[in-house]
Amino acid sequence: MKIEKIERDLYNKLLNRRELELIVSYESSTPKREEVREFVSERFDASIERVIVELIESVFGSRKARIHVHIYDDLEDARRFERRHVLKKHELIEVGGGKSGKTS
Repeated sequence: MKIEKIERDLYNKLLNRRELELIVSYESSTPKREEVREFVSERFDASIERVIVELIESVFGSRKARIHVHIYDDLEDARRFERRHVLKKHELIEVGGGKSGKTS
């Protein structure tokens, strides 16, 4: 994977995070969320648990993808500001029992 272009690099002081929009090129299939997290953490010198991948969108007809990433200052900020389903995808929160839908 290689960064073709950084379309947006913004630091959001209110949410204590860096917001990135990247265009990346890749060799085989569209990169998985975990591969993108590892790549971004290495490239931008951040620990992997602070990197949240919001979106991976393939560019039609090419081996490129548009990626939206948030890099938080610390893990607690990520847990406080990100949506629950995104945190579950990144395995940053425990999946609770919740409602089973069964009736007694």
